[in-house]
Amino acid sequence: MTFRVLDALPVLVSRLGETINKVPSGNRSGLENMKVMGFKTSAGKLLALDVYPGNMKRVKLWIEPPLSVAIPGVVAVAPKLCADLNRKDLAALSAGKALYLEISNRAALDDLLDWYA
Repeated sequence: MTFRVLDALPVLVSRLGETINKVPSGNRSGLENMKVMGFKTSAGKLLALDVYPGNMKRVKLWIEPPLSVAIPGVVAVAPKLCADLNRKDLAALSAGKALYLEISNRAALDDLLDWYA
């Protein structure tokens, strides 16, 4: 079975709480961002879930650098720029600074969150 955004999102909300980057203004003010859902760990580190429509069938995250990850089921992939990461609440992940990771299963996501916390 494929590990999808809809599988990962409840895990992230349960472990990290609500997203920190709601739409700031306009018709969608206060609603979830449609491209990136940002979270903050208890240690203050940022993590963002890629929710672009084309990525809904796989889980990709941005985490703060300069960490390298050696967790089974977590693979660094080519960096992806996203203008929504340039917002103040996610600035540490902006302009290609972040590591972009693909997560293959729930256990890998749990291990990543344990390690990143």
